[in-house]
Amino acid sequence: MNKHQHESASADAKLTAATDAIAGERSDLDAMTDKTVAELNRVNNKVTAMREARTSDPDTLGDKVFRMAFPAVVGLVGGKVFSSVWNLVINKVHPSPDDDEQDRQQGLIMSMLFAAASAAFGTLLSEVSTKGVQKIIARMQTKRR
Repeated sequence: MNKHQHESASADAKLTAATDAIAGERSDLDAMTDKTVAELNRVNNKVTAMREARTSDPDTLGDKVFRMAFPAVVGLVGGKVFSSVWNLVINKVHPSPDDDEQDRQQGLIMSMLFAAASAAFGTLLSEVSTKGVQKIIARMQTKRR
């Protein structure tokens, strides 16, 4: 082998090594590109599903606010009415200060009774107002269609 052939073979070997390195980098780049595209498609599918869920929701913002606020207002007003009625009844049952000692002894029992009755009344009002709001909103949605 002469000097020229040896240099040519050496250049060919270097060229082959460089080509192999480029091909390896290209396959790494192709794998990274495929992974990136797959992640972007996953995010795109998630965004599409969220948009479809939002657009298929029949509730408007007003419906959602009404559904949340109305039972709260009914509960607040109902609690105040119950408290007022309770105080009126208690004042009629124990109008004189002569039986204050007896009232103090029954205070814990009356407090527990008030708490239980108030909670039961509040739960009843909450359930009734929630069901009523559902019916009202269903009617409004039917009219909108």
